[in-house]
This record gives sequence, C-alpha cells and structure tokens, in this order.
Amino acid sequence: MYSILYLLLLIVTIPSIQAQEISGKVTDSNGMPLPDVIVLVVKTNENTVTDFDGKFKIKANEGDELQFSMLSFVKKTVPATNGMTVKLEDDNSKSLSEVVVIGYGTKKAGSITGSVSQIKSADILKTPSQSAIQSIQGRAAGVNIVTNDEPGANPSIRIRGLGTILGARDPLYVIDGIESTSLNGLSPNEIETMDILKDASSLAIYGQKGSNGVVIITTKKGKKGTMKVNVDSYYGQRFIQREVKMADSYRFAYYNNTAQGSSSYFNFEQPYNTNWLDEITDNGEVMSNHINISGGNENATYYLGATNLKEKGILNGTQFERTNVTSRNEFYILDQRVKIAPSINLSIVNNTPKPLSAFTNAYKQSPIVPVRFDNGRWGVPLRNPETGLIDINGSDRFNNVANPAAQLFYTNEENKNVTLFGSINTEIKILEELKFTSNFGATYDLSKGYTFTPSREIWLSQNATSTIEDYSPNAPINILQQRRANSYLWNWDNFVTFKKSFSEHEVTAVLGMSRSTRGNSDFLTGTRWNVPEQSNYWSLNLSSYNTETAPGAVVSHSVQTPIVSISYFARLDYEYSGKYLFAASLRREGISAFQESKRWGMFPSVSAGWIASNEKFLQSSKVLNFLKIRAGYGEVGNGNTINSLNIPVFSSNFNYAFGEDQIINPGSNQPYQVDPNLTWETMKELGFGIDFKTLDNRLSGTIDLYNRKSADVILPITLPTVLSPERVTVNTGDVTNKGVELSLKWDGKINDNLTYWVSGNFSYNKNELTSVSNSYFSDFIGGSINNGQWTKQVLVGEPLGSFYVYQVSGIDADGAFTYSTERVVAGSYLPTHTYGLSLGGKYRNFDFSVDTYGVGGNKIYNGKKAQRFGGENIESAVLDNFWTPSNPNAPNPLPFNIVPVSSTYYIEDGSFFRINNITIGYTLPKFYEKIDKVRFYFTALNPFLFTKYTGFSPEISGNNNADPLGSAGIELDAYPTNKSFLMGVNISL
Repeated sequence: MYSILYLLLLIVTIPSIQAQEISGKVTDSNGMPLPDVIVLVVKTNENTVTDFDGKFKIKANEGDELQFSMLSFVKKTVPATNGMTVKLEDDNSKSLSEVVVIGYGTKKAGSITGSVSQIKSADILKTPSQSAIQSIQGRAAGVNIVTNDEPGANPSIRIRGLGTILGARDPLYVIDGIESTSLNGLSPNEIETMDILKDASSLAIYGQKGSNGVVIITTKKGKKGTMKVNVDSYYGQRFIQREVKMADSYRFAYYNNTAQGSSSYFNFEQPYNTNWLDEITDNGEVMSNHINISGGNENATYYLGATNLKEKGILNGTQFERTNVTSRNEFYILDQRVKIAPSINLSIVNNTPKPLSAFTNAYKQSPIVPVRFDNGRWGVPLRNPETGLIDINGSDRFNNVANPAAQLFYTNEENKNVTLFGSINTEIKILEELKFTSNFGATYDLSKGYTFTPSREIWLSQNATSTIEDYSPNAPINILQQRRANSYLWNWDNFVTFKKSFSEHEVTAVLGMSRSTRGNSDFLTGTRWNVPEQSNYWSLNLSSYNTETAPGAVVSHSVQTPIVSISYFARLDYEYSGKYLFAASLRREGISAFQESKRWGMFPSVSAGWIASNEKFLQSSKVLNFLKIRAGYGEVGNGNTINSLNIPVFSSNFNYAFGEDQIINPGSNQPYQVDPNLTWETMKELGFGIDFKTLDNRLSGTIDLYNRKSADVILPITLPTVLSPERVTVNTGDVTNKGVELSLKWDGKINDNLTYWVSGNFSYNKNELTSVSNSYFSDFIGGSINNGQWTKQVLVGEPLGSFYVYQVSGIDADGAFTYSTERVVAGSYLPTHTYGLSLGGKYRNFDFSVDTYGVGGNKIYNGKKAQRFGGENIESAVLDNFWTPSNPNAPNPLPFNIVPVSSTYYIEDGSFFRINNITIGYTLPKFYEKIDKVRFYFTALNPFLFTKYTGFSPEISGNNNADPLGSAGIELDAYPTNKSFLMGVNISL
C-alpha cells in the first residue's frame, strides 16, 4: 500500500521538479537589444540564441547558472530568473558583433568569411545627395563610383572591376528583400545600413544576379518605445567646380587668322565678346526636408517618413524634384512567434532636363558671336568679308556651332515618374531553432513626358535675316511628342533557417527557393505637328496638321518580353569554439533569356575563416586584440544580357523581284544569326583576407587579395555576309580582374571631451581581356567623337574600353602633327587604383569631419577639344604656346581648320584627388525635456580638386550606363562637377 502511494506521489511531483521555461532579454550597456547571443544552462548544457530583439526562452529552473556569450562582449554568468534582463559589457571590439546583412540572412561581422563592406546611415547622410550611391564614394575599398552632378542623374558603380562588355554592369540592389536595378526611388534618409557584398563566395547565393556585386539596403524601422520624431533639413548653393579658360574675341581672331593665313580675316576689334559658359549657367540650388515618426510596443512597431528634395541645376532651366513617402510596420502575433512586416514606398519625380550638348557648344562657339544681335534676333556666326566683323547681314558663316543660349531657350522637355515599391515579409518561428521566411516584393514604375520642339522658331534663330514668310510651308511649325511607359518587376523568396548552438558548436542552415520576373515593360509614344504654342494646349488631338502620313511617324508602341528567373538555394554556416568558421552555398538557377537547353546553371561557393586571436597562444598578446584569416572561392553567373541577342529578329523593306514579269514583292531578312549555344557569362573568384585589431582595439583593418575571372564573356564576331549580314554574339572571351584592397581605421581618445578617428582605404585592380577563342572576332570599336572619328577598341591583352588612337610622333616643318602609321593603345578610362581618406573628431558639442577621394592610372579623352573645327573657339592654354617658325618646339600645332585625327594629343591623365566634403556641426546643450537633440551644421561638398586634367571634370561616367565602348571617359556633352555649400539642421524629439 505504501509503495503504491509513494509511486503516485512520485508521478505527481516529477513535473514539478522538471525544468521550467525561463524568458528574458539581453542588451548592451546602452540598453540596445543584442541578437544572436548564446544562452547556455551550465548544469544541463541546454542552449539557445537570442532573437533580433534580444529576447530568449530556455528550459531552466530559477537559480540555475545561465552563461551569456557573444563575440566582442565580455562573457557573463548569472542566476536564472524569469523575465530577467542581462546587460553585456563591451570588450572594446564591438564592431565584431555588429550585424551584417548577407544573402537571405544576417551574420555577426566577426564571423564573416567573405568580403563585405558596411556603410551606416550617418556616413551616407554626411554627403547630401539625391543618390545614396553618390554619397558613399571613397568609403568602401574595391568600390569605384563615378559621380554625376546633373540633377536626377545616376552615378556609375563598379565593384572589383569590369568583367563584361555586353552583359549587365551594375550590381543587384536588394532593398529589404526587394530586388531592384537602382536606388532611384529611395531617399538616402531612409537607409539604416548599406552592406556591399564584393567577393564570389558571398555573392554565389544570388546566382546570375550577383556577378557585379550586391548592395543590400536595410531601411529604417520603428523601435519599441515611445514615439520618436526626427527632422533633417538643409539648403545649399552649387557652383561649377572648375572652368576651362577660353579665348576672348581678340585672341580668337588672332588664332583663326593664323589658321587662315591672313592677318585680317577676323577684325581684332569685334563689337561683342561673349563668355558662353556664363551665358548658359547660373548658381544652382538644392533644398531637402525630411521627417520621420516611429515607435511601437511589444506587439507592433511603426515607421512613417517623408522627404522632399529640390534641385536647380547650374545649367539654365534644369530642375529636379523628388518626393518620397514611406511606411514600414511590424506586427507580432501568436505569442510573437509570427512577425508580419509590410512596407511601401512611393516616389514622385518631376524632372526638367536640358541638352548637355549646350556645354560643348558653349566651349566651341566663337566669343565674337552675341547671344542676341542688337535687333533682338539670336546671334549666329556670320562674318562680313569686307570688314572682318561679326555681322547679322554677313555672307560668310564661319562655323556650324549652335547658339547654346538659344538651344536651351527652345528646349521644352519635362518628365514625370511615379515609382511604387513595396513588400510583405512574414517570419514564422516553427521551433526555437527553426524559422520560415516568406518575402514578396514588387516595383511598379509609371512614367510620362513630353518634348515640344518649335521647329520654325529654331530655324529662324539659325537664320538671323529670314522671316516667317521664308520658312517652308511644308515644314512643321512645331512638333509635339508625348511619351508613356510602365514597367513591373517582382520577386518572391521563401526559405527556412535552422540555427542551433550546442556546446562549442554553432550551425546555421538556409534552404529556399526564389522566383523573379523583370523586363515586363510597355512603351508608347505619339508625335504630331503643329499644335497650339501655349503649353496648356500641348495635346496631340489639337494638331492642325492632318495630311496623311505613315503610322510609324505618328505612333510607336513596343512591349518587352518579361524575363523569368527561378532558383533553388542552400547555405551552411558552421562555427566551432569561436575560432573556426566555415560557410558553403549552392544555387541552381534558370533564366528564360537563353534558349531552353542553356537556361540552367549551378553556382557554388565555399569559404573558411580562422580567428587566430582566440587561440591560447595569442590570447595573452598585449598587441594583437583580434586576428582573423579567411579564404573563399565562388562562381556567379551573369544572365543579364541583351535579350534580343538570343532571339531571331527580322527586318522589313527587303523587296525582291520574282517571276517572268519580275514583279517586286515585299520581303524581310534576318539581319544576324543567333547562336543556339549562347549562355551565361560565369565569374569565378578566389580570394584571401585578413581582419585585425591591435593597439588596444584602437587600430583596425582589413586586407583582401582576389583573382577574378569572367569566363564565356559575350562578344560579337563578324562572319561572312552570306552567313550573317550583321555581327553574331557568342561566348568567346575571358576577362580577369586581379587586385588588392586595404582598409584601416584608428579610433583615438584624448580625454572624455575630445575623441577623434582617422580611416582610409586603398584599392588596386588590374583589368584585362586575357583571351578570345573565336577567330572571327575583330574590330570591336567604339568611343565615337561624333565627327567620324572613333577612339576605343576591345583588344586582347588590354583593359576593356582601352583608348586606341594614333600616336603623335612630332610636328613637321609646316607646323602640322605627324602620326604613327598604326594605332596604339593609349591607356584606359578604368582606374588602376582608387583611395579614400577620412578623419573626424568631437570636442564637447562640436563635431568635425573631412572625407576625401582619389583615383589614378586612368586616362581621359578630351572629346570637346578633339571636336574643334575651323572658326570655333580655342582654349587659352593652346594659344599660349603653339607652333610658329620661331617656336618650333611648342607642344601645340600651328592653328588648323580640318577634322582632328583621334590621337594621343587628346589623351590626358585622368588622376585626381578631391576633398569630397568638410562638415562642421554643433549640438545645442539640452534645453527642453521633450527635445532630444538639435544640431546645426555647415557642409562644403567637393570644395577642392587636384588634377592635371585640363577639362571641366575628370569624372566622366558617359552615356548608356557607363558603356565601356560609349562615352565613358570621354569628355563630350558632359555635366561639370559642382562644388556646393550647405547649411542644415537635425532635430530629434
């Protein structure tokens, strides 16, 4: 009987002596939650990790010893209590524990085995710009950014060199899981962190989208607590950073008289002396206002932000305005095991551009031509042969350059763009160690615009003595073009994440799939003649020209075929004893851009790291605080080729006569053949790296070495015409990028009131087309100067987009250049090295920072100078020292009036060093309980530039997204770099 009672009592009491569930939270010394902290029950080895909000649940009894450990924090052991809050103290290497976003997950910075650079919001906003990419120039090693100060323009970004000619060149942007081709619709104020994945071991999990790098954007979100309000505003003025001094009217006459072999062709006493650059430019302005409201509780957080940016460009008439409204929320349900996070961003852009060719025309137009003649008619280059003076009634037109002021006056174009992108993210905690994530994101872009061309007025501006009656009655009075376009892209990612810590082991595994669709676009344009001149009546329906015409001259409509990508991916991360790191990933992906048999590819990666400083033989080191050695290999595809290269197309208007009567029948032809084997370009990269901290964690740094090979690069080949009238694109080239990157930072503290820091980075990259296997590859040229001359060619053994011109060998007895018989390679627009240096400090309530940037090893082709023809203006520097019989060793030839030959004479050193920004700020002492901070600041952007280049700007991204065979590195119709001075205020409530 007693035995039965004892057994019943034991059964009843067993549950009561089993471990209960202890919950709590882990924060840093400032109260900020710490994710990924390992929580260990010392007695039972039961363990878990904290979630993103620093929270944990673990099976333990009250009083059990719990051990909390995390890289860069002091390990702590405390008795368990339910609802406990544990603060971990910083061990002075906190940056190692900061969270870095990688593909489909996050990692502690100290556990990264690839090459990733992180830039935070404060560093992005330090350089105010309409594009966040432009703001980070010089802040990340291996990231080459060429800025563009034209209102609304995009900078170009190349990560670890250029590996393709015809494929996509830009990185993939991922904004809170939404895939994007740019950051156009996102205000820099909305960015919390920007993580740049640079090496293939980090990129492989993105497959064919990651060959040019991946930029992962984490936006600002609400935090639990009372409502916070932040206001950021600034106003500034912009100026041309450097001008090119041109000849005045007297020196223009002297130079051109010499070219004509006459002392009186142009009279030296001209009635006008026009500075054309001054006539088409003015001081620019920029103003930005941003506000955000955020807060939340245990069950939900919210964030609402709005930004308005206005720019008035230095080129007369250019305007840009963008308004952003964004909302991001997080909802926690089912005991916080499910998180639902919807977000939406609306961007509205109004842009009024002007033709950049006005800068080239201002450079070339003669100073003796007035903006307007005394009778009000636009100035034209007409010379009176009897007097040699500029004369509205002159019979000698001495150049064909447009009046740049009239060009701007008669350019009427406006574009409006509405971009809406949003996502909904769901995280379900299935088990403590297992989480399911589903993220759907989409971007819809709607644009419209018009161009109104007053054809008759333009003709009258070019013919100063003509009247309306002289204008052809069959020519249009004006032309109106209306444009409409829309595009849609989306991606849906679903994956599970398993994360488990046991003893000294930590394992994270990710398994998922992704689908995306891009290129779903529709374009419509309509053109009509002779609409009312008043802008509020610029409607196609109000055209008075109703003569029958071909439909294609009135309406154009095109629809692009969407490109679909489907992929399956997996990643494994393993960490042992805080010393040994391993990561591997695999992605299998298919893309509809290629023919069916060539659509799928496999992209693997593997990397490892050794935290040597955690070994016993280094733990006692007083010099070395942290040392990690890492290595990785990966393969990434580039499937973003020109879709039409892989689809048979037909051209019309190829008529042919058939039969006895030879009746002409309409026909079509296939202009080029399609290679059925066309497939991925594949980038393969091997990299090594070292991360270290020394001198009591005050000096930190990273060294990276990499060898990147882009195989099966797509290039055009020329087949016999009978096989293909035009070129055929095939996989035939190999491009290498080999380089080294170095980043250093010093954090110093003089006393409690004075702290400072100095950081710098240096990158070297050698780009080369190492081989082309197809013997039909030849004469792939570009770099047109728009005067029949070209400057670039793709050559084996040289960088992509190398300048290929004639060598100037000397000056002959007549003062003319002599040239080599063959073209020579004269360098590349791609820099071999880039570097950045930053320093800053804080003294009491004052803060100060300076950021610089430089490039070297690159060349620039002075295209505007190379376009100069007879009767056009000339640079003062050329006038100062040109060939004459008494000056035979001059660097410049005798004045000439022929089309210049593409030559080394126009190749210049493109190296430069620039102060990107200088900022001085002051934070008011706290004066009101409900105001957290008020800070005023003054910023000078690009105030100083040091370069040997003689043109407007050594930074030239060129057209068509920095096309290496386009105008990249050629100063022609380029917007000059600006220097800006701003004042702003930051307010936090």
